[in-house]
Amino acid sequence: METLKPRSEVLFPDIRNRNRANIDHASGVISQMTFESIYDEVEKIRINDTAPDSVRSHFEIARNLVVYSWFVYSFNVVAAMQAFASLEMALKEKTGDSKGGLRRQLKKVFGGRKLSGGIGPAIDLSVAISHLRNDLAHGSPTMHGQGLTIMKTCADLINEIYA
Repeated sequence: METLKPRSEVLFPDIRNRNRANIDHASGVISQMTFESIYDEVEKIRINDTAPDSVRSHFEIARNLVVYSWFVYSFNVVAAMQAFASLEMALKEKTGDSKGGLRRQLKKVFGGRKLSGGIGPAIDLSVAISHLRNDLAHGSPTMHGQGLTIMKTCADLINEIYA
């Protein structure tokens, strides 16, 4: 169960980050995740200047949440939710359709694009992303450390929208 972190531990890493690792898929090198490694990865993820300031500013909240997830692991989930919300905001801004839901917006912009994680069959992008977002948005006990991965995926899609 999540609790308020004790005042004496606020500036220390969340214990759930203790066994996390960075994997360099190109070289195969595995290293211990650190605050610096998370920050370095977050720094690389940017929304293009071609996107509206409102979308870029909204996305910055997700970036900060991923950085602070080093101290509060559960911020990964909040960061993922913020990144999904930024993606939805970008889609609505680009299409001018403020009423359509996330799945419909994704289908409109990305058609029948598939996502493949290398394991199992490819999944429709609009189904995968809307399912992940809806799981978080409608009350869920889901806890994961995928804030950085989800944020990067959303940034890539937002940048494609405003390419």
